Amino acid sequence: MTNEELVRRYYGGDERALEELYRRNLGLIRRIARETAREFNCLHMDRERPGELSGYTKTILEDLCGEGALEFLTRVQSREYDESRAVLATYLYPHLKGRMIRWLEQHIGNLSLSKHEMDAVRQAQRLYHSGQFSIEEIAEKMDVLLEQAVKHIRYNTHFVGVNDLIPGSYDGDPFERLMPGNLSVSAEQVVYRKVCIELLQELFDALPKKDRDILGKFYGVFGFEKTSLKEIGMYHMMKESAVEKAKERAVTKLKKAYPGSRLQIWRNVHRMIRRPILPAKDDRALRRSFTTSTLRNQESGRS
Repeated sequence: MTNEELVRRYYGGDERALEELYRRNLGLIRRIARETAREFNCLHMDRERPGELSGYTKTILEDLCGEGALEFLTRVQSREYDESRAVLATYLYPHLKGRMIRWLEQHIGNLSLSKHEMDAVRQAQRLYHSGQFSIEEIAEKMDVLLEQAVKHIRYNTHFVGVNDLIPGSYDGDPFERLMPGNLSVSAEQVVYRKVCIELLQELFDALPKKDRDILGKFYGVFGFEKTSLKEIGMYHMMKESAVEKAKERAVTKLKKAYPGSRLQIWRNVHRMIRRPILPAKDDRALRRSFTTSTLRNQESGRS
C-alpha cells in the first residue's frame, strides 16, 4: 500500500493508517535529519570508534528526528495534502527540513557555523544595524545574493533578556519598570517565587535529558513549549501511555531529590522568617525578663 493510499484511509477516518504512515516514513525523516545536520556542520564521526557517529551528533539527530516527527504529524493531520499535485514525500520534504533548520538555528546558533560563515554573518549584521545600510547595499558590498544577505542579517547570534530592555543605571525590578502598576503581588513574593523557580530548575536540570524533555513539554516549563502527550510520544517514538508513565517517573525523581535540596532549605528558612516559632503558653518568665531589661534600658537612658 502506497503513502497516498494510507493518507486516503486516514482522511476516511482510519486512525491506524496514520501510525502505519508514520512508521513507513521514518526513513525519510532520518535522511532529512542527516542532510540538515551535515549542512550545519553537525555531522561528526567518533574519533575513537571509526565508522560510528559521535555522541554529540547522535543527540542532534535524535532531536532533529523528533522535530521532523512532529512536523510530519502536523502536516498530515492538517489535511492540506493534495495527492493530485505531488506525491507525499515531495510535499513533506520542505516542511520537515524547514522545521529542522529552524530548530538548529534556535538551539545551535553560531556554534554550528564555520569561521568564514560566522565572519560573514557578523559583517552583514554590523552593516545593517550599525552602518544603517540597506539589504541591497549589503548584498552588493559582500558580493552575495540578496537572499543570502537576508539570511545573514536574520541569523540568531544572541538572545535578548528582559534586562536588555531597561537602562543600565536602573537597579529596581525590571518587570515593574516595563509594566508599572501591573504586578499583582508584593516585591517579597516576586523574589520568593523567583528563587523557588531557580532552585527547582536546579533539580530539573539534574534529570536525564529524556526526562527533562518529557516533563518540560508536558507542563510547558523551563523553556519548553507545552505539548500534548501524543506529540511527545511521536517525538520519542513512544505510546501515549508510556509517555504518561515516563512523566510520572520523572516527577517521582524530582520528589526524591527535594529532601535536603537547596529548594527545601530556602522554603524552610522563608517559612521561619515569615512565621517565627512562638514561645510556650506559660511565658511568664520570658515576660518578666523582657520587662526587667526594658526598665533597665530606660533608667540607663535617663542617667
